[in-house]
Amino acid sequence: MGVHAPLSNLTYMHISQKTVGLLIDYLAANTSQATLGGELKRHNLGDADPGPDDRPFSTMSKAKRADRALSAALKSGKEDDLVDLANSALRGQEDDTRAPEWARELLASLRADGFACTATRTVVASTSTWSTSSTPEIRWAITPLGYTGLPVASLGSDLADQLSTKAFATAAGHYNQALNAFHTRDWAASNSQLRTTFESVLLELATRRTGTDAPGGGRAIDALEANGDLPFGPNEYVRGLWKLSHLGGSHPGLSDEEDAHHRIYAVSAIVGWLVRTYA
Repeated sequence: MGVHAPLSNLTYMHISQKTVGLLIDYLAANTSQATLGGELKRHNLGDADPGPDDRPFSTMSKAKRADRALSAALKSGKEDDLVDLANSALRGQEDDTRAPEWARELLASLRADGFACTATRTVVASTSTWSTSSTPEIRWAITPLGYTGLPVASLGSDLADQLSTKAFATAAGHYNQALNAFHTRDWAASNSQLRTTFESVLLELATRRTGTDAPGGGRAIDALEANGDLPFGPNEYVRGLWKLSHLGGSHPGLSDEEDAHHRIYAVSAIVGWLVRTYA
């Protein structure tokens, strides 16, 4: 199964009907009447599947069966299982133009829904008794924005590389300062530099995509939204996190250290998603 966070605790992201429709198309194209039921059950999505119709000349199409099953799953809040199906569908697919059109459309739709989709290459050992060779395989992590299971060092190194590669030099500088402050336990400085990193990326994206010289992060978000770059779910999350980044001191119930951990994961995740999606 793929790597994903339980969505019951992360309700600010929702799978769209478009994404569900693409998953229905995937099932219709890649299963048979005999195998569709098993594929749905493997992902805990088979409750509403009527099964193949055994009556002569009255076979329900695979697409209609999949539609009934996935639509019912979406209605009943089984978003984590739908994400698991998407993860399985994308397994082995590249994150570039080499991927088939359906995979690129599914990735674009998931990202528009507000999910971070990250491909990693792994080596899988052969299970054959006649061969000791291994083969590379592409696996996906599909996670709601703001969630990460990575340690800070790994997360920070990946984002710093992305910022430099995508020519966000100013943001990269502030982010490195945030990481340095975090590792020396200077929580206030870490939070301040994270906020500046976030704002720098927003301002640069507004300039690149809309030609707007925004006077601040909030105005940059307005410009990106007006340009059609931030659909409802991500837009609300970006705005909320931008406001949150200005709060002084830790959140109620959190120590300064816990608050700094929360901020570095949340801001790093959203900045990485913005850069991957729009730069």
